[in-house]
Amino acid sequence: MKDLLTLQNKFQEHLLHSQNDIFNYIVSTEKVPIDIRLSIYSHAYRSRLLEALATNYPIMQVYLGHEQFEELGNAYIDRYPSHFRSIRWFGDQLENFLRENTPYSDFPYLSELAKVEWTMTLVFDAANSDVVKLEHLGSISPECWIDMRLLVHPSAHLISLSWNVVPIWQALSKDESPCELLQSDMPIPWIFWRSNLINQYCSLTNDEASALDAMLKGNTFGDVCEVLCQFVDEKEVAMRAASLLKGWISAGLIAEIKY
Repeated sequence: MKDLLTLQNKFQEHLLHSQNDIFNYIVSTEKVPIDIRLSIYSHAYRSRLLEALATNYPIMQVYLGHEQFEELGNAYIDRYPSHFRSIRWFGDQLENFLRENTPYSDFPYLSELAKVEWTMTLVFDAANSDVVKLEHLGSISPECWIDMRLLVHPSAHLISLSWNVVPIWQALSKDESPCELLQSDMPIPWIFWRSNLINQYCSLTNDEASALDAMLKGNTFGDVCEVLCQFVDEKEVAMRAASLLKGWISAGLIAEIKY
């Protein structure tokens, strides 16, 4: 068993870091020498990871083109070898890789496009859940509202984007030409979630994003109202909070209300 583990480790080191200690364990033939045998596995390993990366980032592949995406993929594999049991999760660090490594860091919208695509996969794979209906609000006693907690659908993700990568993603996913790249003066908050088995997304105002963030952190409805006081007049907070709650419920964002 120990010999097998040693062999496996040496083979892994060859695949990941091109170490040649494994050569002494491989049988060579005249037709298929050692380097050819090992290159078959090395090529298959990288090809499978590149395929997985393209599956998770199909729009990035379209945007960059096949050759540049493969170049990116190989650089990413060198920096972040797969360490998950499931290849589904390969690519989880692509946003960070694009933001932190040249030449990709010179184009900050690439990391944001990667963030959008990865968020889409998280939304799609998230657990399902029942959602609250508007008529349920009528059964909640007025004294319960301040301490009730709104549990957001498990697929919901709140992110901020400084570039118009969402409309670019939309155009490319429809095989249309992308619009011109534009950077916002300030980051724009977006919410991504799944409703009726379909991924949904929309940009948010700062007050709604802050309220949603408070909910995602497990704060009470009273805490959410306090957050809104930073954006609207105190006399208008109750109306704004009620309006937001109605919109969230209608959109299928609220999975449960605890009180």
